[in-house]
Amino acid sequence: MSLTVTRAKVKEKCGVDVSDYDTPIDNLISDWTPAIEFAIKNEHIADTGNTGLQATLNLGAAELVSGEFLAQQGRRSGAIDVLHFGEIEVRPAGSVDWDDPFGLKRQGWERLRPYLKTDPKLPARADIRTGSKPEVLQ
Repeated sequence: MSLTVTRAKVKEKCGVDVSDYDTPIDNLISDWTPAIEFAIKNEHIADTGNTGLQATLNLGAAELVSGEFLAQQGRRSGAIDVLHFGEIEVRPAGSVDWDDPFGLKRQGWERLRPYLKTDPKLPARADIRTGSKPEVLQ
């Protein structure tokens, strides 16, 4: 069995109630769902008898797709512009993580973390070079 993420679930999570975004949402579902499924251990995807597990995996995938949709909306032209009205300046909140403005992607990865092939919290191997000459360090 594969993961199931629906347009209706993404729209619900994002608070979208118009059809204007159906195509971008469908495109994200098509792009992200196979990649998310690939990141999950095969035995969890195949455990179709465990409805709770499947619901958890589908919910995590829906949160990831929803989070990416909201992040894309923030990257649209004009979405985070600074406006000036005389001496008054209106700007987006400075502490917002524009890659995950509402924390849905973080929440989705945390939900899926126990079922992933690799733990994203483990430190990555760094490519570190040393040498006595600056040319060696490049």
